Amino acid sequence: MGYFTVAKEYEHFEEVKKSKFYAYVCRMDDLELFKIKLAQIKAKYPDAGHHCFAYKLGSEIRFSDDGEPGGTAGRPMFELIDKRNLDHILAINSRYFGGTKLGTGGLARAYSGSLAKAIDQAGIIEIKDRLKLRFEVPFSEMDGVHRLLDDWAELKKENIDYSANGLIIEVSLLANDLENLKTKLANLTRGKVIL
Repeated sequence: MGYFTVAKEYEHFEEVKKSKFYAYVCRMDDLELFKIKLAQIKAKYPDAGHHCFAYKLGSEIRFSDDGEPGGTAGRPMFELIDKRNLDHILAINSRYFGGTKLGTGGLARAYSGSLAKAIDQAGIIEIKDRLKLRFEVPFSEMDGVHRLLDDWAELKKENIDYSANGLIIEVSLLANDLENLKTKLANLTRGKVIL
């Protein structure tokens, strides 16, 4: 099935009534990255009053207002992530208070608005699910199978080993290409290679 996430790491600066917002966004594939990035952002902006965040990694979600009034920072940031159907994403928004209170609505708009601009600048990509397969190819069929695999744009040969009867090939491919590969291999090898 896959998912959508940001194409690159990006930070957007925005000033709202003299308060400064540094909205940072990146792709996140494990929770360890969250700890690392949050520490880096806090070190980069040590005098910021708040380092609010939101992330989604599959079913794992978390957000924090980091001292801002409840529901004015982390939740609006997460709602934006959810509304845009993004996954494997980390957003951190650091705020320097500018002397003028923004109110709860103003805070929510500033946090989610600056994050929206960071996401827009980072761009969105689709990450497609991939499968790894391992199968044996008789020596008599290896040339044809190699040509088939080499011509398959979204297929990557990960490893090739030798056995007494032929090659053991490990590939990764898009999940939705599995049935097509099974059919082509079976037809090409007259049933000698079956996944």
